[in-house]
Amino acid sequence: MRLNTTGIILSGLIALAPSLSLAADAKAKVTYQDQVSAIFKNRCNSCHNADKQKGGLNLETYSSAMQGGGSGKVVEPGDPDSSTLYQLVTHSEQPNMPPNAPKLPDAELGTIKAWIEGGALEASGSMAAVKAKPKFEFKLDPNSAGKPVGPPAMPENLATEPVIVSAKPNAVIAMASSPWAPLVAVGGHKQVLLYQTTNNHLVGVIPFPEGTIHVLKFSRNGGLLLAGGGRGGQSGIAVAWDVKTGKRVFEIGKEYDSVLAADISPDHGLVALGGPSKILRVYNTADGQLVYESKKHTEWVTALEFSPDGVLLASGDRNNGLVVWEAVTGREFYDLRAHTLAITDISWRLDSNVVASASEDGTVRLWEMEGGTAIKNIAAHPGGVASVRFGKDGRLVTTGRDRMTRVWDPAGAKQRDLEAFNDLALEAVFTHDSTAVIGGDWSGEVRVWDAGTGVRRANLVANPAALATRLEQTIQALAAAEAAADVAAKAMAPLTAAPTEKAVALAAAQQALKAAEQAVAEQSAPVNVADQAFKAKDAARQAAAVALAAAQAAAKKATDDKGVADKAVVDRTAAEKLAQEAFAAAGMTVEKAKVAKAAQQQAIAEGLAGLKTAAAGAAFDGVVAGLTEKVKRSTEIHAEFETSTIRQAVAQVLFERAGLEKAAALKGVETVTAQVAAANAAAEATKQAEQVAITERATAEAALNAAKTATQPAIQAATAVAVARKADLDRVIAEKAAVDKALADSKAASDAAAAKVAALKAERDALALEKKTQEAARASVATNPAPSS
Repeated sequence: MRLNTTGIILSGLIALAPSLSLAADAKAKVTYQDQVSAIFKNRCNSCHNADKQKGGLNLETYSSAMQGGGSGKVVEPGDPDSSTLYQLVTHSEQPNMPPNAPKLPDAELGTIKAWIEGGALEASGSMAAVKAKPKFEFKLDPNSAGKPVGPPAMPENLATEPVIVSAKPNAVIAMASSPWAPLVAVGGHKQVLLYQTTNNHLVGVIPFPEGTIHVLKFSRNGGLLLAGGGRGGQSGIAVAWDVKTGKRVFEIGKEYDSVLAADISPDHGLVALGGPSKILRVYNTADGQLVYESKKHTEWVTALEFSPDGVLLASGDRNNGLVVWEAVTGREFYDLRAHTLAITDISWRLDSNVVASASEDGTVRLWEMEGGTAIKNIAAHPGGVASVRFGKDGRLVTTGRDRMTRVWDPAGAKQRDLEAFNDLALEAVFTHDSTAVIGGDWSGEVRVWDAGTGVRRANLVANPAALATRLEQTIQALAAAEAAADVAAKAMAPLTAAPTEKAVALAAAQQALKAAEQAVAEQSAPVNVADQAFKAKDAARQAAAVALAAAQAAAKKATDDKGVADKAVVDRTAAEKLAQEAFAAAGMTVEKAKVAKAAQQQAIAEGLAGLKTAAAGAAFDGVVAGLTEKVKRSTEIHAEFETSTIRQAVAQVLFERAGLEKAAALKGVETVTAQVAAANAAAEATKQAEQVAITERATAEAALNAAKTATQPAIQAATAVAVARKADLDRVIAEKAAVDKALADSKAASDAAAAKVAALKAERDALALEKKTQEAARASVATNPAPSS
């Protein structure tokens, strides 16, 4: 961290004074009280004292100096390169101090540097509390966290001499696979074994003197390897190494019991750890300081992992507690409740949307992070699940107390069971390319399986022998391999000529078959011509039959239509007759009404005449009453006359319409009669055409049969020859395939033997070089022993 205030911090370093040298022994403590305060008093305190405090910095006392200024701490114990004060006085950073003056003498700068490197002690009785500092910048761009730029990290010239050589391997309780390189790490007691997964060779041994390793995690870019472990009931720690060099880059946490779970965030900025303390602790890798801790877990913290995007952190305990946290703040995100026994492992899917939890209750549960719900419950291993790991393609691999290792598809359906271990299966991981699965058990056996077929490829040694022993074993194996390679090469020599001979025989057999097939074709030519002619005539006959069926259907339809038209004429004639009769009846009704009307009018006239001559009295009244009745009857007769007249008009219209419809029906009969004649003529013509096609087909069929009869003996003879030549060809092909396979198998065996020889030579040379370097180092120590303290 550097200061942002320009030109004021340490501006009091302007006075020149005699330099103070560090005359004590190199191992003597450099303290603020004994050496550094004098430098600050002469160089700095005129501006950085209790009264002035330029830039908020006071260097008069140890506590105020360590507190720093307005922009933060200026001294980072154990790390001069990260201490702003040291950077400014050495003119490595701006503003240079003292301002407008040369930098401090080298002796004084050396004193300040030694003070900071020693832990920035206050007095000779103080204890150093120096945090191991990173050897490179840990913070990465979160957007680039993941695939490394350039080749993925692989060990470069790491020693393979085991820290501990044991007759039997320890249980495999910690294993990790690099996300980008063909590298797997296997943890044990006081050491980590690094194996290259392409050839299954041991490529490095990293010491862990702190005790037993319980957890291994590669960083998301594969550049760091994190281990957590320690001594049960005594001490625990998390350590990270540079994968390429094997050098420690930081140590995190000072636990009072072994670390059981640990992980490093994708940007390398945070390390989380947990164990028997029941406390989840998250540290800053830049200075090793505790960022936050949580005491929510009620039992040992047994598993934890950061999400690949670095946003979340999941942790589990021995009391089936499973919690998801905000990784940076430590705020609780989800409390996931479903498991009934201890959580044994946690793994995030690559997209950070799903986390898998394994439990002693025998299940693996998949949780989505949109709502914190379980989306899949996998009954993975009866008796308890020991581990679960996501592959890059979304598949999972699990192990359990049933001694099985299983591969599951992304939806949680089982893909395959891998060969059962002889003891409890504890750990399993996919290789970086997901083509292989590596698993380990309680007895210390480590197997490598093909992930696609389930076939075991190899075993890795969890307790490698001493370097000298492995070198001797390799030399012996090389001698045997060279002998086997010589035998394989000699066995291949006699087989090299056979494929060429069989290739010549194959060409001759192919030519003979071609000639025989050509003879069959020539003999079959007349039959083929006749057959083509027959097929053409048969097609014509089929087409004529189809045409005849269509013409006959058209003729039938025309006949049916004529029947309908004839019936329509009959119906319309009957309707016309009925209309005519109704019209005549209506006319007669009108005439009757006319007569009745005239008679009534006459009666009324007579009544009127009688009225004129009738005497007053009863006779007159009687005439009036009669006349009134006649008038009433006259009105009724008039109404009947009007009604009959209207009915006569309607009957006339209906009669005329019936006549028109009858005429139209007669016209339709004429049209349909013509159509029937045309359809019958067409059907007859089509029938004659079909007869011609039948005759021509019969002629063509006779010609085909004659051709077959005439050429059959020659075709049979030529075909027999072709069959014989085909059998010859098949035999030669089989013989050539056999010799090719024999040569290929022999060459494969020879190549495999040669490859094994080359690999063993490379391993011998590497082990010999490492042994030589080891012996040279021992000789140097023996010749130049370290001085006694």
